[in-house]
Amino acid sequence: MSAWRHIRLAAGAFALALPCAAAADADWYVAPLLGGNLDTGLSLRGGDNDRASRCDEFVNPEFAALPGCTDPDRGIGAVDAWKSEFDSGGGALFGAALGRHLGQRVRLEIEYIYADTTYDQASPILDPSGVPFTESFGPELPVAQERIGALSTQSVFLNLHLDHPLSQRVALHAGFGAGFSRNRLDYSVIWARSLDPATIQTAVGLPNEAQVRANLAGTVSSDVSTLRDDGFGYQCMAGVSRVLTPALTLDLQLRWTRAGGFEDAGHAYDRLRSHASNLRRDGSEPVTYRVSAGGLGFWGLSLGLRYALR
Repeated sequence: MSAWRHIRLAAGAFALALPCAAAADADWYVAPLLGGNLDTGLSLRGGDNDRASRCDEFVNPEFAALPGCTDPDRGIGAVDAWKSEFDSGGGALFGAALGRHLGQRVRLEIEYIYADTTYDQASPILDPSGVPFTESFGPELPVAQERIGALSTQSVFLNLHLDHPLSQRVALHAGFGAGFSRNRLDYSVIWARSLDPATIQTAVGLPNEAQVRANLAGTVSSDVSTLRDDGFGYQCMAGVSRVLTPALTLDLQLRWTRAGGFEDAGHAYDRLRSHASNLRRDGSEPVTYRVSAGGLGFWGLSLGLRYALR
């Protein structure tokens, strides 16, 4: 069963439980919340199953004569062939919970959270050692860049809270939750060769060097896509509550939310060295890329109103 199916089932259970809870006793509550989130930074790793440029038939019609260009196993592409680093981003956070008091100090709830984190950043693409490809390739590759826009995260958690009263109206609380998250990341990538054939060092030593230099100069590999991944998530929470009325409690809450490892694969380039995303003129040997991140997480600060159902 997919993580998104779990989320839909949990949301359905939430909707079905609400009228039942309303008909029950004051132990049940609903709690909408609104706030903001901040991510401390994002690291991406990428790779594809491309061959060397000199093995591309569109670039080098004599590719078959070169060692390695026709090996049957290209692999699926190393996920760590390149990397990029992005600074922190932030955005809105909102959600709602349906919960029940299990005692004076223990609460159990199901919670839906939506976080929208805006980055709008570009990063140079780095090799595994951290050197920008624009430096290691020199003037042949003036542009090698990844860009990310917004990251949206939808999560459904089962939370357990512990309350510690400080007075009749004020209490501290801490909690832990686990569930499933659905993540979507706006993503683009571009690799651009120099327009000057004299700078194309990839062609050096080939029998048809001049032809490959001319064919490769000015070519672009790029794509714009939305990366998607679903998986397990968890969160830790702490905050302070104040009773406003017998039915209404105000919650100020800080949380750390973390999703598991993120990976999306199988994306074809919109253009590969300025042609379709395959290596052969007959359409064979398609090239796809994948992107991963070690984990997605954010800090969230929110205000919530806990309303006792009577």
